[in-house]
Amino acid sequence: MALVQTPASDQTPLPPPSVLRRFLFAVGVLAMLCLFSAPLYQDNNASDAPVPRLGKVSYAGWSDWAAPVSLAGSWRLVWRSPSLPQGPAAGDVAVVRVPGVWAGAPMQGRPGVGAPRWGLATYELTLQGVPPGAYTLFVPTIDHATRVWVNGRLASSTGVVGSTAAATRYQWRAQRVAIDADGSDLRLAIDVAAFHHFSDGLEGAPSFGSAQVMESRLAKESAQQLFFIVTLIILFFYGAIVFAFRSRDYPSLFFALACVTLAPTAMVIGHDDLLTLLYPALSFPAHMAVEYLTCIVSFMCLLAYAALLFPRENARIVFWIFEGVLGMSLLVIAVALARGDTVLASLIDRYPIFLGGAELAYIIGVVFLATLRGRDGAAVFLLGMTVFAGSIIEAMIVEYDILPRDQVIGYDWAPMGLLVFAVSHIIILAERWSLAMDATETMARDLRRLMEVSSSVTSEIRLDALLRNVVEATSRFLNADRGALFLYEAKTDELRSVVAEGLGTREIRVPAGTGIAGASFRGGAASLVEDAYADPRFNRAIDDATGYRTRGMVSLPIVTRDGRRLGVMQALNRRDGRPFGEADIDRMRAFAAHAAVALHNATLFSEIVAARNYNDSILASMSGGVITLNEDGGIETINPAAAAILEVADPGGLRGQAARSVLTGANAWLLDEFDAVRREGDGRALLDVEVQTAAARTISANISIIPLINEGASAGLLVLFEDISQEKRLKGAMRRFMTQKVVDQVLQREDDLMFGAACVASVLFADIRGFTSMAENLEARETVNMLNEVFADLVEAVSGHDGVVDKFIGDAVMAVFGAPLSSGRDPQNAVQSANVMLTMVGVLNQRRTARGDPPLRLGVGVATGELIAGTIGSPKRMDYTVIGDSVNVASRLQDLTKHYRVGVIVCEATALANDGQILRRLDTVVIRGRNRPERIYQLMTYHTEETFPRLAEVLAAYQRGLASLEGEEWRGAVDAFTAALALNPDDHPSELMLARARAGLASRADDWSEAGWSTPPVVSAS
Repeated sequence: MALVQTPASDQTPLPPPSVLRRFLFAVGVLAMLCLFSAPLYQDNNASDAPVPRLGKVSYAGWSDWAAPVSLAGSWRLVWRSPSLPQGPAAGDVAVVRVPGVWAGAPMQGRPGVGAPRWGLATYELTLQGVPPGAYTLFVPTIDHATRVWVNGRLASSTGVVGSTAAATRYQWRAQRVAIDADGSDLRLAIDVAAFHHFSDGLEGAPSFGSAQVMESRLAKESAQQLFFIVTLIILFFYGAIVFAFRSRDYPSLFFALACVTLAPTAMVIGHDDLLTLLYPALSFPAHMAVEYLTCIVSFMCLLAYAALLFPRENARIVFWIFEGVLGMSLLVIAVALARGDTVLASLIDRYPIFLGGAELAYIIGVVFLATLRGRDGAAVFLLGMTVFAGSIIEAMIVEYDILPRDQVIGYDWAPMGLLVFAVSHIIILAERWSLAMDATETMARDLRRLMEVSSSVTSEIRLDALLRNVVEATSRFLNADRGALFLYEAKTDELRSVVAEGLGTREIRVPAGTGIAGASFRGGAASLVEDAYADPRFNRAIDDATGYRTRGMVSLPIVTRDGRRLGVMQALNRRDGRPFGEADIDRMRAFAAHAAVALHNATLFSEIVAARNYNDSILASMSGGVITLNEDGGIETINPAAAAILEVADPGGLRGQAARSVLTGANAWLLDEFDAVRREGDGRALLDVEVQTAAARTISANISIIPLINEGASAGLLVLFEDISQEKRLKGAMRRFMTQKVVDQVLQREDDLMFGAACVASVLFADIRGFTSMAENLEARETVNMLNEVFADLVEAVSGHDGVVDKFIGDAVMAVFGAPLSSGRDPQNAVQSANVMLTMVGVLNQRRTARGDPPLRLGVGVATGELIAGTIGSPKRMDYTVIGDSVNVASRLQDLTKHYRVGVIVCEATALANDGQILRRLDTVVIRGRNRPERIYQLMTYHTEETFPRLAEVLAAYQRGLASLEGEEWRGAVDAFTAALALNPDDHPSELMLARARAGLASRADDWSEAGWSTPPVVSAS
């Protein structure tokens, strides 16, 4: 039964409207807006009205005065400025197009002379055939100082018109002139003083019509401008309010800023210059600053708005290039206006506007890509932005004289485009707000479910039930038909299902690298699959076996905080038929995190139990006694060894008791030691102290008291007991002498092996040659390091052949093979150990030579015979060792290596047991302390051609010489030993024997032993 219950009010809500439905709804709203507001933006000028030609227009015979007429056409231009060199003179005439600029217009009768860009000129137009009546002339906003004359009478003016720049003051305003016609010709004249702006001429064509018709026309145009400005202000407050309530909603903030900074431009370029109307005292540079700078800022904010709304489609490099160039333009124009250079500012302002057109194209590209990817609001944004961009580009073409206004179809659609753009973003903001509310409600619902699962994680101790709970909650959470959870088994490298909804108790096992689950596990990333059967990774065998049809699925690895992958979670087939998405991955990741926590907790719990059992087994297997006390002095732990040493019959009964109530009488002194360790924080070692056991028996023990620290604070004491009674001392002495295998064999026997027994064994003595003289040139630390380096190799050679190092004697090592128990190969092991020692010394000398140290030489003696092995010493200090004649012989043989200058000498018994080694019978000597002669042999197996050239030939010659020497064939001996030295001049035994043979030749046969050859100090020759 699931532990997480979903309340009735928390069931999966109805899905939100699809993207297509939302887009169609937005299109419908925008279509209704255009339908209702279309009359407001309709161009009502008469389309069949006569067109001015060469400064005249005749309306005779034309009677359709129900609509205004546009005066766009060719006007007569009269130059008024003073004459200029190679320029027009005052009174020169040209024909120019209205609307349009006059710069470059050819002067009549003045070939090659054109109108300059700046100056004072008069536009003249004669209206003929105008019926009597009341009329209105409307002159749109002109970027210069102007005056309007009717029949020679000043009818209206803006600014101060002068013939020079100093005498001219600009004021941008539209002009409305009332005219009473009597049927005669109407002579219109418009003076234009262009000095402070890059442009010249008339930017818009005047319109003319009956007073009543013009009143309606002008009222409609005023309403257009006011409606658009009010829309921008409303959008600003809408976006600002959204940002105020959602401080992370930066798109709303930049949209609000784009709207409010576009408002000054809308106040200037509409029906009339409302900025001048509201602030008549505003200077011309200040007026330009408000118009130009806010327009650039508006474009920058609009770009930021689009980039934040669709960050995945935005190219950051392109974005910052646009923003950087616009920002530089803003700075340059601001500096120019601060210096009063309005002409330069108006010239520079032309380029950011064209850059703004490129920016609009880039935004359309970004939004188009977002639309293809199905981003929320992208389609509506694209529709509004496309209409807006088209109308703005049309307005810029006209505003900057690229095409005359009367040649651009639908100029009046610019306000309509702005309105469509603004309202489309009202829809986008409303949609985003609605989606945010849905997301908030979903998040609250998700959070409630996560809290329920979190509660179950902390309350449910059964892992299988907890994981089943997590999977069931995930399925409901994602509105999925089924869910599953797989755990990874490292031993088999498989994913095993622990929960699989719809399969009952059936278990699924798949290789960890196959299938969609395996891909998620190996890759460590989520997998979204819309059509499982079309995915080559999908394994249909399970569907075929169960009859289930898997359509879509989402698979997610279960990962711990330290990055370990524990398994995979899957959800199959959304109930509403829709495919799983990124939001479903985010939701499943939350549940996977809970599953990871549950698995991690279960793993930790099992590890803690295993660690506790492991610690208990360690304590139980320790030969030393262990007792732990808590910070209050209570006994927490006592292992079996401690109970045996202290002879405690019921160790469980001591747990929980205070140490002060247990340690009384003869053991009370331990309490003072405990208190001292707690107080000082340092451990204490009490060696060979007497402790009274529970059986009232006094034993000797070594006691260590160690403070336990947890997070810097005292957590109690650890008390270690080591039994050092006589039997323990004997066993300890044996362990220092023997390998663990031999100790175990001895302890299993119930004879006198441990206390003293005769045995046949081999003894090896190894000594470093010339150590005393070498040590005189070394410091103490260097001497110790050298010995440790050599002994490390020698001990390895001994232990590697079932030998035991008995003791170190200065620079010498004594080792025993076969005591107290024989291996059956003791002489062979001893000789092989000697071989390895000499080889190791050769390798060691290579290292020493590389360091610049002198080489070492080693002398080894090996003897085999009967020994006595046993523990020798006092009750306080005992050692297991061997004594006997063979020990003495091995030591003497090691000394003989100095005389013969050889590496290894073995006794005859050892030699006879090693017929597989290369041995040379060296001599026959009498060992001090023995009466019978002893044949001695040199071990030569370890030699190479480099260390002993022509070994076989030397051995043969030596053996012939030794046989001749023993037969007192002195000449043959001399010849043989001479041949041996010729083969190897460094063979010192051959040199000694040659001297002995020559002495035999020079003396009587019965007196050869007194011939004066050198003999070893510990032997006498036979």
